[in-house]
Amino acid sequence: MTAAEKKICKSRQVGYSFSQLDDDDRRVAVDQIMIRAAAICGCVLPTTEFFATFIAEEISIFLLEYGYEELTLEEILLSFRLNAKENTDVDYVQFFGNCINVDYVAKVLGRYIIQRKLLDRKFQNKIDGYEL
Repeated sequence: MTAAEKKICKSRQVGYSFSQLDDDDRRVAVDQIMIRAAAICGCVLPTTEFFATFIAEEISIFLLEYGYEELTLEEILLSFRLNAKENTDVDYVQFFGNCINVDYVAKVLGRYIIQRKLLDRKFQNKIDGYEL
């Protein structure tokens, strides 16, 4: 397994999936996503709590309703870390916009999901008796 694949496996085992969190824990998780993603990619955070609340709500809706509900917080944060690392198997997603936004989060997570599904497929092939 590659270093990235090992990190993916480890992150999948830490914490609950996003959909399993209660509303308060979900908001704390989204705040972590926003702050840590901004720290990793170098973007600014929303300048007002009013705007931050809307971004947080939209990120939460996006995660729950667009196929990312099973990701753990650790996986989501890993997706930004892997994106920042050069020489990965999937193209780098450069930050765009004025501050952290759903579209950027979506593109980074989409890239991560590709890696995650390839790893799942690799394990399934091994289970089915195919050599890796």
